[in-house]
Amino acid sequence: MTLKIKQLLIIFLLSLGVSGHAYTAEEEDVIELIKTWASLEGDLDAQAELIRDDRVMIAGADKWPDQKDNLMIQKERRAATLSRDPNWKIMQTIISPEVRIYGNVAVAHFIRRFDFIAGEGEVSPPAFNNATMILVKEKGNWGIAHTHFSQI
Repeated sequence: MTLKIKQLLIIFLLSLGVSGHAYTAEEEDVIELIKTWASLEGDLDAQAELIRDDRVMIAGADKWPDQKDNLMIQKERRAATLSRDPNWKIMQTIISPEVRIYGNVAVAHFIRRFDFIAGEGEVSPPAFNNATMILVKEKGNWGIAHTHFSQI
């Protein structure tokens, strides 16, 4: 095999490995909504705007209550944490999202990285979850209908 053919073969094989999945516009919209949802972890009211009232949330072995009660619980827990540490922050990062669209339903899987950043003291290591979301499109807008998180 000549050097030129070997080089072309190597370039071709490398391009197969890094080409990745090309998302449709609809899949891109879902990924953007999920990333926006993650970026709003510090603003639970704004984050709730992306979540349907009938959302079911499963975290580990627990099924959380309906979205109204879930939001209330999250806000109370956040307020208690901030009263002890006013500079406490939480950040979410979405890693390797995969999306499938079935009409007006989207199924997404990704890795969720959670960083809890204390205002004082040691910084805890990040937490990682496998995450699955089901989103429903109504009146042209996607809304989060189901979330399932399992610790890695």
